[in-house]
Amino acid sequence: MKVFRRLLIKFIILVLVIIVFGGAACLVYNYPQSTPEAALEQYLELLTDNNLEKAYECLDQSENTVMTQSEYESAVKARKYVLYDSWQVEETSRRQGTNGESYVDFHVEFMNASGSTQIEGDFTVKRQSNEILGVMAQWKVLSGHCMVSDLTITVPADSTLYLDQEKAGSSWLVGESENSSKDTYVIPDILAGTVNVVVRNPILESLETTLDTTEGSADYSGQMALKESAESACKELAVAALKQIYVAAVTGDTDDLETFFELCADEAAGIAADQSEEFYREDSVTYADFESVGIYDYEAEFGEPEFADDENSAITVSLNFSYHYNVQNEERVETGEIWADGENAWEVQTVSHMGETQAEFVMSYYDEEWHVASISLPVIPETE
Repeated sequence: MKVFRRLLIKFIILVLVIIVFGGAACLVYNYPQSTPEAALEQYLELLTDNNLEKAYECLDQSENTVMTQSEYESAVKARKYVLYDSWQVEETSRRQGTNGESYVDFHVEFMNASGSTQIEGDFTVKRQSNEILGVMAQWKVLSGHCMVSDLTITVPADSTLYLDQEKAGSSWLVGESENSSKDTYVIPDILAGTVNVVVRNPILESLETTLDTTEGSADYSGQMALKESAESACKELAVAALKQIYVAAVTGDTDDLETFFELCADEAAGIAADQSEEFYREDSVTYADFESVGIYDYEAEFGEPEFADDENSAITVSLNFSYHYNVQNEERVETGEIWADGENAWEVQTVSHMGETQAEFVMSYYDEEWHVASISLPVIPETE
């Protein structure tokens, strides 16, 4: 019985020793997380040593996008912390959350072997609700430094933006105006690293590329060519515009020009007036009826789409439009005879103005359709 009692006492003592030393070992192991400064220093050492598995365990992901181990490693590698030999930590603030959470903010400069600062970053350490062994505070690093905040991506107006096959939210779209040539997305938070980007637009060829989010903002306007369907629409509009001007020149009726050329009505009316003088020169009489207007055998040369930075400037494209024309109208033509009153005899004949020339257009796209923003058109003198 005495022997059993002695063995029991020794066993109890052994258990107590294990508990004491185990608890002490636990305290020693967790001590680096017991103060915000020590928790950050431990974390930075793990980062620069590329010990990312343990660094991941030191994260508090309660306030940012939750990352998997793989996503975390990709984000950290994008920051290239492993390249730096040392760092300098400066505490910038201590604050309390709305629910009593404790935070300490730090600014960190990472330096190379010569002591020159290479990159800078902000880190926040948060006190955990559970204490170590119920007596020692525990701090962990928030994962915000793995994110890129307020990343700006600019695309042609009316584009749809996809990041890693996820459609960009409309709430990210800022500064949208009625006729803007660009749309700007500001993404609140995105993982540091490479993201696949797809931009689709109704009049421009789709763009597929990759973006390193750590390099900052990206502007994809000007990197997308006109679709073939958009070029066809511009050609059709050019033909219609030319017919409108020649009809106005023949009939003298410019009312429709104000509607068709809403962006350059005065310019179009001036061209029609100059052309009318050529059609009805000298003593000829203007007649309201005309035979036809034909625009054919045309060739179009497009410039690159342009994206103005003005708030109300739509996407524009220049168009050099070479074409053949056949404008038939009624004119007073002298017959070579003399009337009884001594005047030269004349009669009304259908006259064809035929030839080849070219026009310069600027086409503007907004409200889901093309508009004539500007037109330059020479007077056509050829007559057959």
